[in-house]
Amino acid sequence: MKTVVITGGTDGIGRGLARIHLGRGDQVVVVGTDKAKAEPGAWFIRADLELIDENRRLINRLSAELDTIDVLVLGARFQRSRRRETADGLESDFALTYLSRFLLSHGLAGLLGRAADPVVLNFGGAGRFGPPRWDDLQQRTQYHGLTAMIQAGILNAALAVDLVGRHPAIRYVNTFPGTVATSFAGDYDEAEAAQIGCLRATGKSVETAVKEILPFLDSGAPGHPVAVSEGSAVPLDPQASSLADARRLYDYTREVLAR
Repeated sequence: MKTVVITGGTDGIGRGLARIHLGRGDQVVVVGTDKAKAEPGAWFIRADLELIDENRRLINRLSAELDTIDVLVLGARFQRSRRRETADGLESDFALTYLSRFLLSHGLAGLLGRAADPVVLNFGGAGRFGPPRWDDLQQRTQYHGLTAMIQAGILNAALAVDLVGRHPAIRYVNTFPGTVATSFAGDYDEAEAAQIGCLRATGKSVETAVKEILPFLDSGAPGHPVAVSEGSAVPLDPQASSLADARRLYDYTREVLAR
């Protein structure tokens, strides 16, 4: 029996993965905001992962109640058409789609290190869009919801490189699943809401997306991060995954947390 922790596990691919692992007899911890949407049999923990303290509370609780984590799925996301800052003063997509993943990856590395074959699956994108925007990592100018998600994906590519360098026994998979017919949780303006409606109607099924992901989740070699786009491994983008940029982002993130 494996212990599987899934953020964003009450909807879409996260919920699909929870269902698969429960069917295998694994212990599944689902982190979200709506207990009614969790799969029966999963242990539900409510947390608002846009907030730094909520991530730290989750890390402390899991560290106190679990002996190990075999699989950590980082899938929480919430897209916005308009820029919004959290109570911590951070751009919301940066906070949820990157910073939460940074905190949980590093904060739970000890529990992952106790597993025989630990793996982190990050739905932050495959980092295929060039280097980070170092002059404006939190989109204070020229904000767009899609651009904010792309930038978070680039940062997650650098996060994977840095974390594996510090914890080489952990497999780290960054994935872009493509367009999937999920709820597309978010706060959209009228034009973007219409686009989302079309994506819901034309996207691949959750079941198809889960089947594309499982081979990378179930097996692989530790020591280097893997990028996956719609079920196929793709080369790491050197502009988004250099060791120098990974360390630079780590230092920037520690400064943000210190403030």
